[in-house]
Amino acid sequence: MRGGYLQALLFMLNRPEPIRQASLLMVLATGIGQASTLLNGLKALAAESGAPWSTRVMQLAALLEQGQTLSQALSAVQGLLPEPTLIAIRVGEETGTLRQVLAAEAQGLMRTPYGNPARATLPSTLLWVVAIGMIAMAVVSFIMIFIIPKFKKIFDDFGVELPQMTNSLIGMSDWAMHYWYLALLPLITIVALTKYWFFRGYVQWVSHGRLFFTEHYPRFWTPLILRMLSITVAAESSISNGLHAILGELRPGRAANALSSVRMKVNGGTDCLEALYQDGFLNSREVMFLNSARRTRHLDWGMIHLSRTVLRRREIWAQRLCSFIQPCILLAVGFMVGFIVIALFLPLVKLLNDLS
Repeated sequence: MRGGYLQALLFMLNRPEPIRQASLLMVLATGIGQASTLLNGLKALAAESGAPWSTRVMQLAALLEQGQTLSQALSAVQGLLPEPTLIAIRVGEETGTLRQVLAAEAQGLMRTPYGNPARATLPSTLLWVVAIGMIAMAVVSFIMIFIIPKFKKIFDDFGVELPQMTNSLIGMSDWAMHYWYLALLPLITIVALTKYWFFRGYVQWVSHGRLFFTEHYPRFWTPLILRMLSITVAAESSISNGLHAILGELRPGRAANALSSVRMKVNGGTDCLEALYQDGFLNSREVMFLNSARRTRHLDWGMIHLSRTVLRRREIWAQRLCSFIQPCILLAVGFMVGFIVIALFLPLVKLLNDLS
């Protein structure tokens, strides 16, 4: 299932998806500081859709009317915005740049929707690999258990001398007949992992922007950190406070530890870009680019541009990985089928020659 199809399905089911989420962010951005305008905008937005999206938007309006902050209300209503956007909003509240954050996140969702085919390539390829693996395993198991024993009986009746390749295949067939239940274990495991990792993880990515184990990879958070720091720089706020606000939103893991180290170095007088480079958030070329942008007094623009560049490189890398995985799987399946075909037909050819 491509990301665009899943996005369209979410839209028809009134679930969170980029266009709808961007509209919500624009309503929030235009209504900041004007309670009546904000509430009216949310009610109008809810009236355009059906449940469950309209229900969640109305819950958000009710919580804001009760006096909760925007980040508290959005966190209480599950499934409205992606997790990186929620983090950005909480950081914006702490640094006083909430309006800029809302506008920037809305533009980001509209510019790079989750239906981009590059984003859908890797999950779709993984699903394709799992499907091919399950089909190949089922076909091979059937051949090993039901077909090869019949060929073995034919060979024994005619007294044909079997080549080593055929003997190896018969040995694997004998093992499969005696221990067939062990072949079910990888099949069950594949099905369980597919259900858990793909469907749950892919839907979370499309609807919430959340991926598994990202808390252990500092580079995954580089685009978000650069976006937040660009807004902090544009608003002339303290970078240390911005890093502190971002740090409070990261889940415990290697990425949070690295960002904590960056903040300590910045407080100790180290340049922010150099600290980000030392802890693995930036590479040397990216630091050179941002230093050039700072010398021209366009550091905020440079950070936004670099954030988009990192995301685009990530998508290209995923496409290249998929382009490598697919032919490798086809070659593996072809090798397995070729081995079975050659092992079965070599003695058959010899038997036909002897009979002729």
